[in-house]
Amino acid sequence: MDQTKRLQKLMARLRAKNGCPWDKKQTHQSLKPYLIEEAHEVLDAIDSKDPEHLREELGDLLLQVVFHAQLAKEKSLFDFEDVAQTISDKLVRRHPHVFGKASRKMDSILKKWEELKREEKPERQSALDGLPKSLPSLLRAQRMQDKVSRHGFLPQNASEAQKAIEEEWQKLKRNLGKKKKAQVEAHLGELLFRLSYLAHMENLNAETTLSWTNREFEKQFNAWEKQGNKTSTQKTSKNRK
Repeated sequence: MDQTKRLQKLMARLRAKNGCPWDKKQTHQSLKPYLIEEAHEVLDAIDSKDPEHLREELGDLLLQVVFHAQLAKEKSLFDFEDVAQTISDKLVRRHPHVFGKASRKMDSILKKWEELKREEKPERQSALDGLPKSLPSLLRAQRMQDKVSRHGFLPQNASEAQKAIEEEWQKLKRNLGKKKKAQVEAHLGELLFRLSYLAHMENLNAETTLSWTNREFEKQFNAWEKQGNKTSTQKTSKNRK
């Protein structure tokens, strides 16, 4: 049996009159936290490098897609097949270098991708339109930087990015300890933004880089707790293995 069809039927059964009380009362809005949680659990599974764990978490994430599609189907808006068709059509349309005769050079591919997106969404006037405002701030900063850097709006080399970081760091230091919360907040935010752009220049993902450091810090703190808080903490910047 087609397992995707089976999953859709199971979801419909859960939402039926004699289905699950919890599933029956859910809405698109009420499911938002679960969608975010499941997406992050997939990220954790990827980092675990455990294929069985990843398979399970991808299934949980897929359930969220099926759940939302079922809610829409009940209102005669669209169904799972419509969702699959929409993304399939988009993949073909946005990959003319694979399904057509467009240039396969990376610069041309990215330029064509942006052109196609503008054609699909003519109401979008800015290169930043359509970027989810609910993205984690660090991730959203780097996605914005990625988009605008293609237009030459930000420094185009690492040395310029480093100079901008140093300038902002000096501004921040001049305001520290002077009870100037607004200025400190503004300069600290600018510094974080510029640091994330340096990550972009180095072909690093700022969000995953910080996630790695968070995990290292957590492991070190847990080890410190187990040793009775007697040993000093170690720097999380140690070489990755």
